[in-house]
Amino acid sequence: MDEGPSEADLERFGDEFRKCPECGSLVYDQTEICQACGYAFVRVEKGLPIWAIVAVGVVLLAFVLVVVL
Repeated sequence: MDEGPSEADLERFGDEFRKCPECGSLVYDQTEICQACGYAFVRVEKGLPIWAIVAVGVVLLAFVLVVVL
């Protein structure tokens, strides 16, 4: 009969649940999104913000105009 993880395993690997930092709900430790508030535990890194791309474009355009003229 399986009685679950041993005390040593629980200390080593932690609990089966974790607390959501956004709303405090208990969720499974393998969950990627909190079912109560939608908090994403795994953050996806996005690319450069649009303002940075526009700024680089403006600087490059100004450089080209200065060199050509």
